[in-house]
Amino acid sequence: MRAQGRLSQLHLALLNYQTVNGFLPDRNVTDPNGRPLFSWVGSILPYIEQHEIASSLDISQPWNSPSNEKSLASGERFWNWYTEDGYFISTYNGAGSMWDADGNPLGKLADYPTHVVLVATAIDGVHPLEPFSLSEAGLREILAAGHMAVYVDADRIHGTVTLDGESIVFARGMVQ
Repeated sequence: MRAQGRLSQLHLALLNYQTVNGFLPDRNVTDPNGRPLFSWVGSILPYIEQHEIASSLDISQPWNSPSNEKSLASGERFWNWYTEDGYFISTYNGAGSMWDADGNPLGKLADYPTHVVLVATAIDGVHPLEPFSLSEAGLREILAAGHMAVYVDADRIHGTVTLDGESIVFARGMVQ
């Protein structure tokens, strides 16, 4: 599954961001009033060799504003890579996540080795820059519909995500 490779690359970009800045990016970048402008992906673009997109992105405007059309167009290859094979990679907004309910990072990756960093699963119609995080209810619905999900934790260990009744189970190190 190619999504695992993308999970690893994005995890490395988050780690590099943390090394340079001293902390992880927020789950969503917001304006001074708390309105979400774009997802964490916008923050890590320079750390995943997407300098052209990063330099043309107007971080004071929403991801899909007219001022960001050039960034969206120049990043088409990256956006296609990000969602190839039908798997969309998202932060997770639930128990055991690296981010709290408000989207702030809990701390450094090394401090929470088994916490979920990113989940890859079937999500349609969401752009990588769009402010979005997969909720427990959303993940439960996707799994109940028979879709697969994989994840990477803070220690860069991959695993599968399954349902056990109503409980979401993150099986660390168990990738099919």
